[in-house]
Amino acid sequence: MSTLVPDNENQRLESLRELRVLGTPPEQVYDDIARLAALVCDTPIAVIAFVDKQRVWYKSKINLVQEEIQRDGSFCTHAILQSQVLTVVDPLSDDKFVNNCEVAEFGIRFYAGMPLITDDAHPVGTLAVMDRVPHLMTAEQGDALGILTRQVVRELELRRARATQLPRWRLRLVLPAKLPVTVLIVEDNDNLRNLLQRTLEAVGFSVLAAPDGTEGLRLCQQHNGIIDLLVSDIAMFGLNGVELSQRVRASHPEVKFLFITDFADDFPELRELIKTGATILEKPFLPSEVLRRVEDILNHGHAATSAAMLPSQSVAS
Repeated sequence: MSTLVPDNENQRLESLRELRVLGTPPEQVYDDIARLAALVCDTPIAVIAFVDKQRVWYKSKINLVQEEIQRDGSFCTHAILQSQVLTVVDPLSDDKFVNNCEVAEFGIRFYAGMPLITDDAHPVGTLAVMDRVPHLMTAEQGDALGILTRQVVRELELRRARATQLPRWRLRLVLPAKLPVTVLIVEDNDNLRNLLQRTLEAVGFSVLAAPDGTEGLRLCQQHNGIIDLLVSDIAMFGLNGVELSQRVRASHPEVKFLFITDFADDFPELRELIKTGATILEKPFLPSEVLRRVEDILNHGHAATSAAMLPSQSVAS
């Protein structure tokens, strides 16, 4: 593999580490992009792959079981050396690829991969489509793959920005005397729920998470008297956030509430909840704004709340 290592390999690996993406669970935004790539390129397989020091790790994979493969000889190892799409119409007729593991073990007979080049000009991985029969790709499909690749890079740079914001708040946040503080997140959007959980865990909170109000209520009952703050979306199917808070407050009036929503006007009951200590954070918002609100709620009681927040950069919707 010595001839296939980029000249800036150490810097490239450092850039990959800064993204904090390796080993993370699947996320809908990346799965959607990979699935769309497979659809527009008319292939059964698509991956969003990251090239680590010795392995290629799949953040998202469509119709592929493996979580990772060895880096040596992989298609990705070649693709990150390109500035544009690498297309291999039939690897069995190409000496560079005929013996690689994707061909030998997965039966791959077509590959097209676009490098994921971050804002600091480092190729950290690929968005790739594959087929088990030889394949051709049109110019329009190549253009579409490039557009989707830029979308992946945008999501990665947002991830990097969120990661760099957290250390400043880790220094500023002053937790209450009662430790550990336990927060329950109830949010039906997987991406937003995962973001909230990572943000709060990064500054030392103990976090429980639920995908809907019913599961949130069950966790409240299971962890009786443990939960200090409930962070909940309002508009959810089944048991919505307002109904959930009313049922929780009936048995645990000491629990504090932070509601996240872009439908505040549709829930007049919120006015009464605000009077009793609930706080509203309107979408879109930044991770730093979540931490600021949580700090206010836990350290200073009822924060000023119901005014809409309209930040210049959005990470939640």
